[in-house]
Amino acid sequence: MTAQKIALITGANKGLGLEIARQLGKQGYVVVVGSRDERAGKAAVELLAKDGVSAHAVRLEVTNPDHIASAVKFVADKFGKLDVLVNNAGISLDWDGSPMTADKMRKTYDANVVGPWQVTEGFLPLLAKSDDARVINHSSILGSMGSVQTLWEQMGGHSTEGYATSKAALNMLTVLQSNKLKDKKIAVTAAHPGWVKTDLGSDAAPMEVQDGAKTVVGLVTMAREQFPHAALLHLGERLPW
Repeated sequence: MTAQKIALITGANKGLGLEIARQLGKQGYVVVVGSRDERAGKAAVELLAKDGVSAHAVRLEVTNPDHIASAVKFVADKFGKLDVLVNNAGISLDWDGSPMTADKMRKTYDANVVGPWQVTEGFLPLLAKSDDARVINHSSILGSMGSVQTLWEQMGGHSTEGYATSKAALNMLTVLQSNKLKDKKIAVTAAHPGWVKTDLGSDAAPMEVQDGAKTVVGLVTMAREQFPHAALLHLGERLPW
């Protein structure tokens, strides 16, 4: 079993996932890039290598149990443990210009809620072998019922049925995982990156991807005793559920 810290980030071939991988890699973590597209994952690893990051690619569609099992086997065979899991992959089908449908809702929940749950479940045996295991669920302030209710005039137009409710469900999953996994010494919390210039956030977003990655990176690298269990954080500040 390697002494190095191993971090797997889902949806890490671009955007926030790639930047999280880059920042963690520069701090000495070995990063595993999870990507639906195998070629995109390998291209991301090549980019990270140019920055001196030790990175490996795995094909990982979070809704595909076979992909999850294969990724678990890869990490087990190569490293023998997993220290950090960042459930970053997610989708939004709300803003494609067409009406919301039941099928779009199901696909959104499958990727944004079921996916993170089954990926975490799959990696539990490897996380349990770490002496400082952490799971970060990448959520959103749009899943914060307290924030949306209080700031409806500002947030109401962005709070859509599929994406917002799936992130609210992910927040609840975070609370359940945190409490159920603490006996295994696996720490779990959720992160809101901010409105970031990504494919999802668009160029209208005020934050650059480098700053959007800071919340997750901070949670991964902070001292164990300071880790905020079962919380929704943005740049060190707690947001309401």
